Amino acid sequence: MTSDFTKAEKKALRELSSSTYEAEAHLMLEELDAQFQEWRTGEIESSELLQAIHEFHQHQSRQLWSRYQALKEPEIVARGLALGLLEESVPEELRAKLVPLVEFFSRHGR
Repeated sequence: MTSDFTKAEKKALRELSSSTYEAEAHLMLEELDAQFQEWRTGEIESSELLQAIHEFHQHQSRQLWSRYQALKEPEIVARGLALGLLEESVPEELRAKLVPLVEFFSRHGR
């Protein structure tokens, strides 16, 4: 499938796949940050925050890393589009080539 992309599109896919990872990681870290906020305000104890950090590392962080290692750049970008993580940053010509993959990720979710 990568042969279907121009050199410029391959470069854009590399950049966009990195942006997709960063956007998804940001969302996940926002969830963890909320637990830090609860700890700062005394809503949860330090031990609860440590457990949350451990759970994040053991589960969400590893799942994210594994997911991005298993997917190719066009798949990552299509998934990012399906999840609404990229919106306006994908050139129209490239977006058109990714339609089948975007539809797949839209149907099958994460």
